[in-house]
Amino acid sequence: MHALPQPAHLNRARRAAFAALALPVIVMSACGSTSPILTSPQPATQSSIANEIPAAVKKLEPFVIASDASYAPNEYVNANGQVVGWDLELAQDVCSVLGVSCTIQDVTFDDIIPALLAKNPKYAMSFSSFTPTADRESSGIDFITYYQAGESWLARVGGPTITAASQMCGKSVAVESGTVEESDAYGYMGQNPGGGAIKGDTDHCTASGLKDINVESFPSQTNANAALMSGRADYGWADQPVADYQVKLEPGKLTISGQPCSIYPYGVAVAKSLGFDKAIEDALTYVINHGYYGKILSNAGVSDGAVTASAVDVNDNNPVGSTCVPSY
Repeated sequence: MHALPQPAHLNRARRAAFAALALPVIVMSACGSTSPILTSPQPATQSSIANEIPAAVKKLEPFVIASDASYAPNEYVNANGQVVGWDLELAQDVCSVLGVSCTIQDVTFDDIIPALLAKNPKYAMSFSSFTPTADRESSGIDFITYYQAGESWLARVGGPTITAASQMCGKSVAVESGTVEESDAYGYMGQNPGGGAIKGDTDHCTASGLKDINVESFPSQTNANAALMSGRADYGWADQPVADYQVKLEPGKLTISGQPCSIYPYGVAVAKSLGFDKAIEDALTYVINHGYYGKILSNAGVSDGAVTASAVDVNDNNPVGSTCVPSY
């Protein structure tokens, strides 16, 4: 993710290359079984929290939750065409606490925010590994914290390794379009995604006498992973749980290079105008405090990004530890 809350960075979510179909939320077990299952029992409806849903929002039921399902293990489409992942099981638990019926719609990542802000919104909220940014918040979106994750570099076993952003210079880096990793790769060169210069910023590659980064952007994380595996790219760059999962899928072929950096929160994306924040906050707090959250993350092998109930907040843009690239 980016170093300061002001850059025009996007969240660390991704975009899906699949048709937008409303599908039931089913989550694969942590061991990668081909039998989709819910990894833990769902909570009962909590009427005190359900009553916090504004009447205008309640009319949207059944709630459609937007997610770009190409970011395994957070959210993705399995071999049976089902939208699965721990992020979406958590979404279903939140819906259970709220006492509402929900479906997941697999959509292109860049389309989610505009659809949430539409006059007649298609989606009640989005669980899609969003990282809060000041730019997105100023557009009219709130993000309710439920997880935290850093950015991790992926490398082929036996290939070049990387431990710092400066080592991307002169190399090809595979990223998903619309992610913070894409923004950071360009931002290190003083550019916005696509190559337009950031006024007053520095190209840290050329300033050090190095060649610029060849940023290979792809419409889905799946495509970015394939580019790294094929040798088209020297490195991959993705969110920590996503990168870790790719290493598990390709043992002996892929490895994490260096340490995660730019650890930021994930947040449920919801339009400010709906007045829906409090209900989502309290539902997440309930799921965390009553053990459902911990079981979901443990079963998916992503407990290292767990947050406590006290961290459930609106628009927390603060990093934990060092950032991957200088501010831009």
